[in-house]
Amino acid sequence: MRKKKKSGLGRGISALIPDFEMADANSDFFMCPIGDITPNRYQPRTSFNQEELDQLRESIIQQGVLQPLLIRNIDSSYELIAGERRLRAAKEADLTHVPVILKDLTNQQVLEVSIIENIQRQNLNVLEEAAAYHRLISEFQYTQEKVAQKIGKNRSTIANLLRLRNLPEIIKESLIAEEISMGHARALMGAGADENQIHLLKIVLKEGLSVRQTEKLVNDAKKEPQKLQKKISAKEKQFLDETSSWLTSQIKSRVRIQKSGEKGKIEINFKSKKEFQRLIDLLSQI
Repeated sequence: MRKKKKSGLGRGISALIPDFEMADANSDFFMCPIGDITPNRYQPRTSFNQEELDQLRESIIQQGVLQPLLIRNIDSSYELIAGERRLRAAKEADLTHVPVILKDLTNQQVLEVSIIENIQRQNLNVLEEAAAYHRLISEFQYTQEKVAQKIGKNRSTIANLLRLRNLPEIIKESLIAEEISMGHARALMGAGADENQIHLLKIVLKEGLSVRQTEKLVNDAKKEPQKLQKKISAKEKQFLDETSSWLTSQIKSRVRIQKSGEKGKIEINFKSKKEFQRLIDLLSQI
């Protein structure tokens, strides 16, 4: 119900996954005060399009909430399971109550439902989807095969999505901004070290390369690793030299930093037993 206006009701919510049977209009279906519903702690979606929310708000103002939200009892209140867009839009439409169906679901089931609802509506970007699958695996001991069965995708698709979590942040940002596709991202991962991937990303963006062209770019770069490393390390070398000089001035002993890809080592030189002991005493205080 909207303030000073009666809202419309739908006929219920369709099943989200085969294991669950949604309730018909019975004692589990009721009009719930919006203020009594807390956010879904397992919501995999992190960004919401305001324009789409505005359109949904206008629809709700005209017709009410046509599909009930799914909630559960927890900590003497109600937690949202599915329907966050509807809840947000309903708040913006000044509704005081929304239609809900109360279900008794475990944390694991809540995450499953949240993931599947968003995927069915194509609301998740690939990184949100990957993060959600990772939660099923890390928090609920799912295997990739079990995730694939629950979600209805191939195991290889799940594996490829999970790999995206290892991308450098700048490539993740380009992926979310849709500057590159998942195909581009997968190709760039083949370049190895993060700095290699980032270097090639800049070329991809600058030249507007297709996925196939990106794959060729990566393969060509892997054939000439020294040439690629030289291009990448030019800026980094200055930073490492400056850092080495600063550390040398701080500990009063010569420091040298060597780096290859993500790995490397820091060497501290000493010229006498006394200097060695001083360094030991200094490092033991850290």
